[in-house]
Amino acid sequence: MASKITLEHLAIVIVTVFCQNVVLAIWLPCDFNEKCRCNSIPQDAKMGREVLLNVDCSNRKLKDIPALPSNVYTLSLKKNNIKRINDDTFSQLRNFTELDISYNKMTRLNIFSFNGLSNLLILNLNNNPLTYNKNAIPNEVFKSLISLKHLCIRNVFPIGSSLPEVALSKLKLLESLEIDIPLSMTPRTVIFGKRLDSLVHLETLKVGQCLFFEIKNDTFFHLVHLTNIYIDILCVISIRPGAHYSLTKLHKIEIHFFSNYDIFPIRDAIKELSLTPVQAIVFKKTCSHGREDPIYMWTTLALGLNGSSVKYLELTDNNPVCLFPVSKLYPAPPSLLTLKMSSNKLERFALELTNIQKLILRDNNLGNFLRLKSFNKRTERNSKLEYVDISENNIYTLIPSVFQGQAELRYINLSHNHLQEISFDVSQSNNLSLLDLSNNSISAFDQNSMRMFDNISLTSNLTIYLLNNSLQCTCKTLIFWKWIVGTRVNVFFDRRCLSADGTVIQFISANKRIQELEKECLSYDMFIIIVSIVLVATLICFVGAVVYKYRWKLRYMFYLAKSKHRRHETSTDSKHYVYDAFISYCEHDNLFVINDCIQNLEMDRNFKLCLHQRDFLPGEEITTNITNAIHESRKTICIVTKNFFDSYYCMFEFNMARMESIYSRDKRNIIFLIFLEQILPQNMPLMLLELVQKDSYIEYPNDEQGAIVFWEKIDEALQVDDRETDVSFTETETYCKLQEKIPYEYLFDEQES
Repeated sequence: MASKITLEHLAIVIVTVFCQNVVLAIWLPCDFNEKCRCNSIPQDAKMGREVLLNVDCSNRKLKDIPALPSNVYTLSLKKNNIKRINDDTFSQLRNFTELDISYNKMTRLNIFSFNGLSNLLILNLNNNPLTYNKNAIPNEVFKSLISLKHLCIRNVFPIGSSLPEVALSKLKLLESLEIDIPLSMTPRTVIFGKRLDSLVHLETLKVGQCLFFEIKNDTFFHLVHLTNIYIDILCVISIRPGAHYSLTKLHKIEIHFFSNYDIFPIRDAIKELSLTPVQAIVFKKTCSHGREDPIYMWTTLALGLNGSSVKYLELTDNNPVCLFPVSKLYPAPPSLLTLKMSSNKLERFALELTNIQKLILRDNNLGNFLRLKSFNKRTERNSKLEYVDISENNIYTLIPSVFQGQAELRYINLSHNHLQEISFDVSQSNNLSLLDLSNNSISAFDQNSMRMFDNISLTSNLTIYLLNNSLQCTCKTLIFWKWIVGTRVNVFFDRRCLSADGTVIQFISANKRIQELEKECLSYDMFIIIVSIVLVATLICFVGAVVYKYRWKLRYMFYLAKSKHRRHETSTDSKHYVYDAFISYCEHDNLFVINDCIQNLEMDRNFKLCLHQRDFLPGEEITTNITNAIHESRKTICIVTKNFFDSYYCMFEFNMARMESIYSRDKRNIIFLIFLEQILPQNMPLMLLELVQKDSYIEYPNDEQGAIVFWEKIDEALQVDDRETDVSFTETETYCKLQEKIPYEYLFDEQES
């Protein structure tokens, strides 16, 4: 049974994970400047023994950069009033890797502003009134930043006719660049010039402000290694025919506004992008305004990307009017695996998903549509969909077939809706591992839903989130709470529920709440039913008690009848036995049997022992093997330890030996016990205590001399007739310490009472 997970358990897990990193999360006033906050970084071998500091001086109304110690690792100075970076300000910070000085008032940089920062990896200069000219950004300003990988210099004041290419060309290891397009550049100007040929590691470009950005066949001719391009909402673009020639390694592109937004620029853009190796395309707020003659982006995308390599397509924050036509709707391109269409205010969505594996429709208005139809237009064919997110869609109920044919589904997110019950069918989704129903209005599951989830849990480790729902704890929902406690499904739920009158009831243990609810729901009719059940149960218990009293006799006769020994006449000691003794022991004590018993009894004294690991017949039932072994052995020796009592088969062997002595050996005792460790009498079964009272036991000694006497007594016991098995071991009472602890007469008197 899977343990149930409440909000408290979840909080404990989160706190535990958080506390493991609590040293990193504590920010304290810095010693060198009380306006700044510092936290230390755990020492790392590659960093040396010096303790490094993360320093946060953001939003402190600073006008100058404070004096910093040499062990600063990262520094945030954003949202201050800093106007300049003086020469050699950071020259002593040899471990400095990240500087954020965004949202300040710097109008220019000095040649030696970053002198000494040879290990700096990230530099953020965004949102400063810098202009793109030599006075504001000198040609040699970045010369010292030989390790820089990420530079942010957008949302500045990009007045000028060109980028600061000379300064940028010094950054040989640059991987990511955020920059504005100069406002005064003309369409004929080459934006990224020849000097940028040196940026052979540049893979990511984020374009900020621009008046107009026209991507042509030579736009990125000198940035041939670009794989990711992000164009800000403040930049209007146009992708011209032939642009794909400068995008030979493109992997992902994110676009907002097109110039002269109509069918032709978008169609041209998709045509060019389909000729590149691009795998991810993002359109955010691309069509945010309605038109009298709307164009439909999906039609353009579905047709234009057919045969392309695009696997990820995102259309978010768009106007639904310009996304899908009302009539003919083209299926998803075959290459598309992920489709994200969040925050588009969609009121209908029914698409032939083709090969889509991940569908995200979060934050739309699909509630009324999904009440009657499914999002998958073709449900008769095998779907490859694995992930569906239709959260925040104002859903009150779903058509039962909404997930029909989705056999590969693994994740369903229905959170932040208004669901009151489980109306949908996911019985075909045997691989479902997560169903998020949090933040809905669910009061309980019906029996069909519980049965459906139980069936899924047989083939998948299903988890259901029920946090922040209106779970009720009434007589009608009692079966639901019992299901939560007993099911294999992992259920996350809050430690509160609503009573029949709407009162919020807080609880810690679901089991205790169930017990309280059972008492509340007890009525007269239920009382009569319970009394009837009790009477029937009493009769069954009485019959069961009679059967239980003779259970071992019944079991013994049953297994004996199954075995090849079907003779029920009393045996005598003159009968020929296959073995001198059957050894009953727990697997934890096999070393004693292998190293001691076999050596002393078989090898030294020529007794033939029956051991289950060695002498049981393969392919035979173990119970039949045990019965046969006891029946074919003159004696049964039990190696008694605490593990012996815990072993089902050890106790089975002991009881079968008792039945053998009573019903097949004319009540002659064939059992005696060897205690390998001291065990209190109160920890022994009653039937075993009877043998102990008859002195049919011996305790294994811990000294060499005692061991000699011990094995002689075992030898004596195995050689005597069955009638003489109850020999007294008074000669070894030094080792039989159990007798000295508690008088057995007292124990039996106590048990009889």
